[in-house]
Amino acid sequence: MNAAPRSALLHAASFFPLAGFALAIAVVVAADSPPRLAPTDLPGLRHTDEFFPGARYRADVPTQASLLGFAHGDRAATAAEVEKCLKAWTAAAPERSRLVEYARSHENRPLHYVVVTSPANLQRLDDIQRDLARIADPRQTDPAEAEAIIARSPAVAWLAYTIHGDETEGSDAALAVLYHLIAGEDEAVAKLREDLIIIVDPLMNPDGRDRFVKMIAENRGAVPNVDDQSLIHSGYWPYGRGNHYLFDLNRDWLWLAHPETRGRVREVAKWNPVLFVDAHGMGSQDTHLFSPPREPVNPHLPVARKEWGERFARDQAHAFDRHGLVYYTGEWHEEWYPGYSDAYVSYRGAVGILYEQARVAEDGVRRPEGRILSYRESVQHHVIGSLANLLTAQAQAKDLLRNLWKTRRAACDPEGPYGQRTFAVLPHPNRTRVEDFGRLLQQHGIEVLRAKTEFTVPAATDQLGRQIHDVSVPVGTLLIPNRQPLGHLIAAMLEFDPRFSADVLKDERRDLLEKGRSRIYDTTAWNLTMMFGLPALTLTQHVAELTEPWAPAELPARLAADQPAPVAYVFDGADDRSVVAAARLMERGVRPRVTDKPFRFDGQDFARGSVVITTLDNRLFTGDLRGAVSATAAELGLSAVPVVSGLGAGDLPDLGGRHFRLLEPPRIALFSRGALSSTDYGSIWYALDHRLAVRHSHLDESATHDLRRYNVLILPERWGAAGAAWEGALKEWVRAGGTLIAIGGSANALMAEKAEFSRVRNLPDVLPRLADYELTILREWLGRSGALPALDAVWSHRATPSLQFPWQFIEGAHPDEKELKKRDAWQSLFMPQGALLAARVDTNSWLTLGCAEWLPVMAGRGPVLMAADGVEAPVRYGYLVETAKETAASEPEASEKPAPDDRAQKENGNRTETKKEQKKEPPRVGWSALPQGTEMHLRMSGLLWPEAAHRVANSAHLTRESFGRGQIILFANSPTFRAATRGQERLFLNAVVYGPGLGASAPLKP
Repeated sequence: MNAAPRSALLHAASFFPLAGFALAIAVVVAADSPPRLAPTDLPGLRHTDEFFPGARYRADVPTQASLLGFAHGDRAATAAEVEKCLKAWTAAAPERSRLVEYARSHENRPLHYVVVTSPANLQRLDDIQRDLARIADPRQTDPAEAEAIIARSPAVAWLAYTIHGDETEGSDAALAVLYHLIAGEDEAVAKLREDLIIIVDPLMNPDGRDRFVKMIAENRGAVPNVDDQSLIHSGYWPYGRGNHYLFDLNRDWLWLAHPETRGRVREVAKWNPVLFVDAHGMGSQDTHLFSPPREPVNPHLPVARKEWGERFARDQAHAFDRHGLVYYTGEWHEEWYPGYSDAYVSYRGAVGILYEQARVAEDGVRRPEGRILSYRESVQHHVIGSLANLLTAQAQAKDLLRNLWKTRRAACDPEGPYGQRTFAVLPHPNRTRVEDFGRLLQQHGIEVLRAKTEFTVPAATDQLGRQIHDVSVPVGTLLIPNRQPLGHLIAAMLEFDPRFSADVLKDERRDLLEKGRSRIYDTTAWNLTMMFGLPALTLTQHVAELTEPWAPAELPARLAADQPAPVAYVFDGADDRSVVAAARLMERGVRPRVTDKPFRFDGQDFARGSVVITTLDNRLFTGDLRGAVSATAAELGLSAVPVVSGLGAGDLPDLGGRHFRLLEPPRIALFSRGALSSTDYGSIWYALDHRLAVRHSHLDESATHDLRRYNVLILPERWGAAGAAWEGALKEWVRAGGTLIAIGGSANALMAEKAEFSRVRNLPDVLPRLADYELTILREWLGRSGALPALDAVWSHRATPSLQFPWQFIEGAHPDEKELKKRDAWQSLFMPQGALLAARVDTNSWLTLGCAEWLPVMAGRGPVLMAADGVEAPVRYGYLVETAKETAASEPEASEKPAPDDRAQKENGNRTETKKEQKKEPPRVGWSALPQGTEMHLRMSGLLWPEAAHRVANSAHLTRESFGRGQIILFANSPTFRAATRGQERLFLNAVVYGPGLGASAPLKP
C-alpha cells in the first residue's frame, strides 16, 4: 500500500470507521499542510498473486473495488461494506443468486447468506428443499425413492466465515469467493453452479467484526505495522471475538442463546447441506490448519465422518501444495464438544470442515522465518481452501447425498445403537425451565413427546449413574426417543456420561504431568438435562406408545378485574421466573416479600421462594396494584394467585410471620474492563438483560465511582490481580450494607488473607488448619441430617460415663504441612477442564430458593473455596447420601468400581497382611472425612481425575458471609456459563434480586 492511499484511508477511517463508505472519499488537505513522508519500502508486504488467475467475469456485475474503493483482501471490510457487495451482486445476477437475510444481531445488523446456483436450480429451489427434506428423514423414503431423489437433486454446500469477529480474513475471502461464483463466466464455474447449490454465509458475527474493525481504525498509523503484538493486530478489551454480549458464537450451537445462532440453525435444518465449512483465524505466528481433527472425537459423530474428512483433506492439501503453502491437520484440533460449528453439522449428516488461518488484522505480520505474511495472502489461503472443498463436493455430490440419507437412516434403525433408548425428563414444577428445554430441542428439529399416562419400564439409569429397576414413568414426562433422524445429535446432547478412550486418557495425563496443561480444547461435559438442572433418566427402550407430541402449556388466565380484593398475590417460587417477577414488580414500585419455607394458603401449596405481594405492604403504592401484578404475570407467562386468607395450614407459616421477608429493590452495577474476563462479564450481562430484564449499570473497574448509588455489585471472573485501592473502596461499601458478588478469580482476590476481606480461603492457604474445616463439614451434615444420639442417653437421669464425638471415628490425623503442600500441588495439576459435578444444597438458605437437595454444577479450574465457622456454604461439591437409602439403586458396574485398597495391593504384589490384620484407613475423601454412614456422589459427567475429585470434594461452590452491615457472596465458578447452566443461574438470580433484602441488614441509600 503506497503512502497516498494509506493517508486517505487513515483520515477517512477516523471520521467514518464503521459507516461503510468507499475509500474513494476525497480527503481535503489544507494547502499549507506539511508534506507527509512516504513509509519506507517493506519487502513482501504487497501480495500480488491473483486469487483466480485467468478468470473471466461478467461486466455487469460490479467489482468489489468499484463498490468499496479497494480490492479483495486489501483490508478488512466492515459489515456494511460486506452487505453492500452482497446486494449489488445479487441484484446484478438475479438468475444465478439469491440474497437471504436470516437473522438480526443484538445490535440490529443483518445477517445474510447468498444462494448461488444455476438458473434451472434457482427456479426450483422449493422443490429441491422438499426433496432434500425427504432424504433427511429416511422414515419417508425407501432406498429406491432415495436414489431417485439423489439422481435429480444438486447437493448443498455451505461456506461460512468469521464467527469470531476479530478473525477478519474469512469475510474478505467470502467476498472474493462470492464474486467469483456469481460473476464467473468460465465453464468450470458454470458447472459448479449447475452441480451444486452453494450457500455463502460471509459474516456470522457482524457485531464483533465491526467492533474489531473500529479498533483497527483507531490504531492505524501512517505507516504499515507488521508486529502482531501491536494493538492494531491484537485489539483491546473486550476484543472482537465475541458478539454483542461477548459470547463465543462458536460455542452457542447447542444453546441457541443468540439470534445469530438461532437463525443459522433454522436455515441449516431447512437446507440439509452435505458440506459445511467454518473458516477461522488463529495465532499470527501459526500457519494453516484444516480438518480432520485428532482424538478425542465424540463417539456419536457418524462413522463415515472420518473417511469423508480425510477425503476432503487430501484434496485441500493438494491445492495448498500447488501454491507451495504449508499447513497441518489435527494437533490441537479435537471434536469432543459437540457445540462447534463444524462438529454440530456433522451430527446432522454433513461433512463439517474447520479452517484456521494465521491471523492478520491489516497490512501484514512478520513471521518467525523472517518473511511477511500480508493480509491479502492470508485471505487468499481461505479462498484456496474454499474452492478446493467445493470441487471435492462437486465430484462427490451424489455420494455425499447418499451419506446424508444413510447417516439419518442408521439413526432410525431399531437394531442400531439408538434403537432402544429414550431420554426422559421427569415432571418438574419449574415450568419455565422445562418449557425452555423442550423448545430448545424443537429448535434443533428434535422430536419431543409427552407421556399421556403413567407406565413402567424394566430398567433405567439416573444422572448419578445408578441403575434402577421397574421404573414408573409419570404422566407429563418429556420423552426424547433416540431413534429418530437426528439420533446422533440427540445422543451427543443428552447421553449422561460419554467417556474418553484409554488412549486419550493416557495422552491427557502425560501432557498434564509433563507440560502442566490440558490437551482438551473445551469443556468435557455439557449434558443438557444436567445443565438445565432438570431430573432425567435414560430408559433402555424405545418409547412411542402412550405418548403425544409435546407442546408448551397454555398461558395461565389473567387476573379477573371484578374479583374481590385479596390479602395477597402469590407467584410460586418453584419457577425461575418468580425471581424475575419480584425484580420487575420492584422496578414498578411494588413491595414484594419472599418466603424461605413452603406454605399453604386457601388450600393451595406454594414452594419456598414464592413471591408474595400483600395489599398491606403496598398501601402507599400510587398505581393499580392488581394491574401491576397482572401485567407482570402476563409478561412472564406466570400465574399470580390471589389468596383471601394468610393463615397457613397446620404448622406451615402464616403470612404475618418471620418466614415472609420483605425485599429491598436491587440497584445493580456490573464491573467490567481491566483484568476481568470479558466472556464471564458478557454472560452476566446477558443474564441481567435477558433473564431478569432489569436496569443495571456497567462500571470500569479501574475508574473511581460513587458506589453509594448501588446496593449490589458484581465482579466477574478475573485473570489478574486487583488493586489495593479497589479493595479498600469495596470494603467500605460492603460494611455500609452492600451485597458484593464475586466469581472465580475475583473471589480468589477477596479471599487473600492479606486483603482482610472475606473469611473464605483458597485450599492451599489453609492446609495447616484442615481439621477445623473438616469439623465444619461434620457439623453441617449432622445438623441437616437430623441425626440424634441414643434417646436413652438423652433422657437418662444419670450422667453417662462415655461420650462420642463425631471426629473420633476418623482414624489418623492429617499429614504434616509439608506433605499436604506436596499433595495439593500434585492434585492441582488435574483440576477439571469443565466437568459436571453433583453438589449438595442447603435448602434452608435463601440463596438456594427454587433448588432441590442436590444440583448439577459445572466445575472448572476455579479456586477451591474453603468455608469454616462464620461462613455459610449453601452449595458444596459432593452429594451425600445415607447408605441405607441407596437400596433403590444397584451398585455401579464392575468396570466403574474403584478397587478397594486390599485389591490394589494384591494387584501390585504388595499384599503382606490378611484383611483382618490390615490397618483401617481413615474414611476421608481428600481433606475431609465422610460423615458416618454416608457415601458421596460427585462426578456426573465429564473428566474428573481422582486427584481432582479428592481436592474439590466437600469444598464450596457458593458461600455467603456477613461483612459489617453487608455481605459477600462468592462463586467458585461461573454460574452463568454460556447462558446454559440454568440450575446454577438460579443461585445467581437469587443473589442479585434477593440479596439486598435478605442478606444485608442496612441497605445503602443513594
